[in-house]
Amino acid sequence: MKIGIIGAGKVGTTLGQYLKLKGMEISGIYSKTLEHAVDSAEFIGTTYYEKLEEIVALSDTLFITTPDKEIAGVWDCITAFNLKGKIICHFSGSLSSDVFLGTEETGASVCSIHPIYAFSNKYSAYQQFHKVRFTMEGDALAVEKMKSYWEELGHKVRIIRKEDKAKYHAGMSMASNHVLALLECSVQLLRDCGFEDKEAYQSLETLVCENAANGMKHGVTEALTGPIERNDISTVEKHLSVLPKEEDSIYRNLGKKLVEISKRKNPDRDYKTMEKLLED
Repeated sequence: MKIGIIGAGKVGTTLGQYLKLKGMEISGIYSKTLEHAVDSAEFIGTTYYEKLEEIVALSDTLFITTPDKEIAGVWDCITAFNLKGKIICHFSGSLSSDVFLGTEETGASVCSIHPIYAFSNKYSAYQQFHKVRFTMEGDALAVEKMKSYWEELGHKVRIIRKEDKAKYHAGMSMASNHVLALLECSVQLLRDCGFEDKEAYQSLETLVCENAANGMKHGVTEALTGPIERNDISTVEKHLSVLPKEEDSIYRNLGKKLVEISKRKNPDRDYKTMEKLLED
C-alpha cells in the first residue's frame, strides 16, 4: 500500500512519521503551503510534492489530514484526476464519509477514520501513537482494508454508523476539551484563594489524575465520591453560596448529572432535597 498524505499539519505529520517508523510505504506528502510540506517531509524522511496531481498519481491510498473545513475542497480537486481503484480517507472526527460526494463516478472507495488522540505537538505526537484506538465508517471495501491495515499495526478499531458521527465526536470532545474547561474553572477558584497557577495545578494533579484513572478502570458509578454522592446538603449549599455566576451554572448542571450517577450507586438514598437545591 502506497500512502500519500494531503495536509502537513499535526495529524498528517504524525501519521507519516509513525507509519514510516513502522516500515510502511509513504509515497509522500502534499500541502497547499509548500514550506509546510517541505518541513514535514524532511521530518518524516519522505518526498514532498508541489502539485496535487503528482501525489494522487503515485499513491494507491490517500489520507486527507487537512482541517475539516478544507476536506470537501480537497475532494473536489482530486476528483479531477484518475481515482479508479484508490482508497480515499479523511481523518475528521466530526465529518462522515458523506463529505465525499459522487464517489460512484470516480471509482474510488472512501471512508472516514478518526484516531482517538489529542495531536498536541507536530513533532512528538507520534511517540505515543501506538496506544491509539480508531473509529471508522464508510464504503465496505475501504473500511475493510483500513481496518485490517491498522489492526496489523496493533491498533483497536471500532466501526460506527455514519449517522452517529456527530454524536460520537461530541462525546469525545467533552471527555477531552470540555474537561480542560472544567479544570480551568477549578484553577480560577484556587487563584481567587491566592494560589499561583503552578501551585494550583500541582495541588490538583493527584486528585484529578487518580479520580480519572479510577473512573476509567472501574466506571464512573463505582469511582464517584464527594459531597453530592454523600448527599451532603450543607456542603453543597456552601459551595453554591461562594461561586460566581458562570461557575454556579456549571456546578449546578454537572451536579445534576452527578445526582443521576449517585442514584445508580446508592439506589436506597433519597436525593430529592439535593435535586431541588441544584435546580434552584
